Amino acid sequence: MNKIISIDKLQVGMEVVALDKSWLETNILFHRFRVQSKEEIQKLRDNGIRMVTVRLPDPHPSVTPAQVSGELQEQTEVPIYREMEVLPLPSLKEWNALHDKTVAVVSKSFGDVRMGNALEIAPLRQQVVETLELLLRDPRKNSFLVTLSEVDDESYVHSTNTMILAMGLADQSGVPREELPKWGLAALLHDIGKALIPLEILKKPGKLDPNEWETMKRHPKLGHSILSMSKDEVVRGLCTHVAMEHHERKGGGGYPFGLDLPDIDPVSRSLMVLDIYEALTAGRIYRPPLSPAKTLSYLLERELTKLDPRAIAHLVHMVGIYPVGSLVLLTDGRIALITSYKDPDTHTGPVSLLAIFSKPGVPLPEPVPLTLSTIDRSRVKQTFHPRELALSPADIARYLGMAGEDPSGH
Repeated sequence: MNKIISIDKLQVGMEVVALDKSWLETNILFHRFRVQSKEEIQKLRDNGIRMVTVRLPDPHPSVTPAQVSGELQEQTEVPIYREMEVLPLPSLKEWNALHDKTVAVVSKSFGDVRMGNALEIAPLRQQVVETLELLLRDPRKNSFLVTLSEVDDESYVHSTNTMILAMGLADQSGVPREELPKWGLAALLHDIGKALIPLEILKKPGKLDPNEWETMKRHPKLGHSILSMSKDEVVRGLCTHVAMEHHERKGGGGYPFGLDLPDIDPVSRSLMVLDIYEALTAGRIYRPPLSPAKTLSYLLERELTKLDPRAIAHLVHMVGIYPVGSLVLLTDGRIALITSYKDPDTHTGPVSLLAIFSKPGVPLPEPVPLTLSTIDRSRVKQTFHPRELALSPADIARYLGMAGEDPSGH
């Protein structure tokens, strides 16, 4: 017998069968469990739960003839109760706070340049150092951390996200640790020239006309002019090169000077790839975002002849075709979130997923943990960006609490 009771009447030992919120709205993964402690009741309150449905023992159990005769009677429904599982997110909360602070610092830097004031490097360098410290605690998270921002100013978020990707890529490519902040600062400043582009062009909600595009194409030279005046040696050197070169392309097909790849700094060659990857996965006012898998397909099919193939290979190695945090349509029709790989460094072997939807827009009654021996195009029919499924960055962060578990169960 089930009964709906107030959270205030819930007691240790009771068997919960439902909560007054969908599991999609809470940090509580499964909504059928036996209450083990008062702390678990408090966690329910912290998640905004006010009413719960509990299973009560039947005070007058019926006795069937089969039971009287000693025969076994098959049960048609056996409730399965798990331990209450709350997704741990403190590191992601810490990350979001740092990410938003970095976006604010970048925004101020752009504003200072726009107003004709000197560019302050110290606050930017501080954000690079703090981000790197957090990133190096778990380098495998950088492939999905860039998707978690709730801030909606593409210029500053783009610079911040590209900085994260750049330091992650450099670290996984074997760049010495002492060089990583240089990569981060160069990425953070690669678009600083846009501070001198008229806002009506920079924020136009649509494609630019030819004259506007020519104006936009001035930003690498403008960035070079801004950064070359800095007293900071790294800014005058590497950062200036990256700001000037990140839109050049193989065979001289880019701008502003039509340089070929051998004439371009190796950091710039990597930033070219990350610049496109971040822009496509984040989307723009006039273009919806793409999933990581679709973006990597675009790079391999459309941009391989224009960019450094080694830089693309390094990116694929870093994030994988289906990074942790990817939403995939499986061959059985369910939509699942990839939460971890057996070998996170190569994105191979058994993979853990969390099935969320039975089909787009239709959540499952409760999430279903899955383990596949491997994941490839034979098992995935389609990929989604979270926005396509009306999921927010906070939603993805909530479900990624399972990331890092060993899919083999060891």
